[in-house]
Amino acid sequence: MKNSIILSVLLISSIILSCSRQHGNERKVWAWMSGKTTMTPENWEHYFKNASDAGIDAIILECHGGYPEVIGDSASFRDSAAIYIVKTALQYSQKYNIELHAWIWTTNRTEMSLRNAHPDWYQVNAQGESCLDIKLYNREHYRWLCPSRPEATEYLKDRVSELAEIDGLAGIHLDFIRYPDAILPYGLHKSRNVVQDRVYPLWDFCYCDECRKQFKERSGVDPMDIEDPTADEKWMQFRWDALAKMASEVAKEIKAHGKTSSAAVFASPEESKKLVRQDWANFKNVDILFPMIYHKFYDWEDQDIERATREGVEALRSTGSKAILTSGLFVGHVPKERINEFFNYAKNGGSKGICLFSLELVDRTDGYWERLKEAIKIYKGDI
Repeated sequence: MKNSIILSVLLISSIILSCSRQHGNERKVWAWMSGKTTMTPENWEHYFKNASDAGIDAIILECHGGYPEVIGDSASFRDSAAIYIVKTALQYSQKYNIELHAWIWTTNRTEMSLRNAHPDWYQVNAQGESCLDIKLYNREHYRWLCPSRPEATEYLKDRVSELAEIDGLAGIHLDFIRYPDAILPYGLHKSRNVVQDRVYPLWDFCYCDECRKQFKERSGVDPMDIEDPTADEKWMQFRWDALAKMASEVAKEIKAHGKTSSAAVFASPEESKKLVRQDWANFKNVDILFPMIYHKFYDWEDQDIERATREGVEALRSTGSKAILTSGLFVGHVPKERINEFFNYAKNGGSKGICLFSLELVDRTDGYWERLKEAIKIYKGDI
């Protein structure tokens, strides 16, 4: 009798644990990592083995970034380098039982094949300058597709489709799914040598012919004639909606291939709308949103991680979004002696997991792997 009771308790516990896993109630730890065609087997082995030993569940691997690699015909739109990087990494993710998600830059696209073929797809500022013709914030990679152009969206859908066809890949992660910074995060103004007490025309996008035409058809007003564009609710809403539509359509394409769709977004919903015209609480078809709560870049206090997380959770709830929120933490802002404290800020704010930027930063900080392993065990309730 006693043994049967014990067996029944164990069976019930097993069922509860199984249900918990099926409904995504486990605390999941993610990390961003850069992938290169030049990485050696030893490089791959090092990162995936250490990640596995530390208890990291999923790696978001950059396969197309600001300076994308090219394999074969440079005039081809097919992203052969990204495909090669993902297929190579899958050998190690499967060996160490780590989920692999392909990370690509989205509206920020710098490949020369696209820039040469379709310069008209790129965004234009309020001074009438294309982002292809100026170096915003002195950054060569700041070249941005216009979300109002259906052709640009179709291009991105083609890029995610070719990655989503790879067997074993868990999902595709959209980064830089936004406009250029109308205002940089406040903690970066000094280092970037800018004064941004308001939105200035140089950094205010997009005023391309297509955006102007679409907005004028709807409102009767040319946005170039608006005296204070930031104060014009209709013009702001137009840009928020254009980006949300592009993000939603690209995410839908990912899901159509049976993959998880996710996106890296700015730290909090209101800051995102203000700084980069990114209304991520209204992105559709995105399974997981990763707000990058890199708090020191905003001159925030450590505890603001909890506040920003909570604001994101509440914003998603208010729009009826089914997306899961997972807080992104910048390793350089999280001392190794206090990792548990920062994990708790995110957890207490309602985050369903933690995502670290990045594995490279963990690797460069002496003793971080060991402290991270301890913190993850505590976070998951293993000790």
